[in-house]
Amino acid sequence: MKIPVLFIDATPGVVGDNELESFIQKRRILSFRRSGEWVRVAKDPLRGASGKKAYGGKERRKA
Repeated sequence: MKIPVLFIDATPGVVGDNELESFIQKRRILSFRRSGEWVRVAKDPLRGASGKKAYGGKERRKA
């Protein structure tokens, strides 16, 4: 699956979903489109490598 991104030089593009994490870690992407909205890498919560959202609060769901 291809994901729309905005590279660090403000150039729009697309990357494969398997490449996105690598581009984020290398700080090559300013933002990307997820679930119909743009996510700003430096400002918005991102999912971790495990696929979970970054959330520091108490777990409220039952296991």
